[in-house]
Amino acid sequence: MGLSKTVTTILTGKTAAASDETAIADCTELDLSAAVQIELEANVVYNASGTDAAIVRVWGASSTGDYGDEPIDTFIMPFTAGSTIQHSFQTRASPKYMKVTVSNPDSSYSITGISIISTVQNVT
Repeated sequence: MGLSKTVTTILTGKTAAASDETAIADCTELDLSAAVQIELEANVVYNASGTDAAIVRVWGASSTGDYGDEPIDTFIMPFTAGSTIQHSFQTRASPKYMKVTVSNPDSSYSITGISIISTVQNVT
């Protein structure tokens, strides 16, 4: 038995309009059957007049496409108006399937350039 790592871009080049969220359907589904650890790298571009940080929401499911009403994990991104921010964090490897969305609480300005890259460490 060994370990391997798989890097996958699961969300790329998306925009979250003011007071909106990226669609769960836009995110590539991760199969975590053999996962031991998961790291997510989020990238966002804030408007120069923006006022609120993006919120990354992690969704888990026991069967493909069967995502509930509440995320299993939530992370608030660092915020600097007019900046491109890259931030990494670890989340749980317990669900069978996973997707990620990015919410924009700013009521006036979009968040652009949204990408999520996953690094999954698996048992091989």
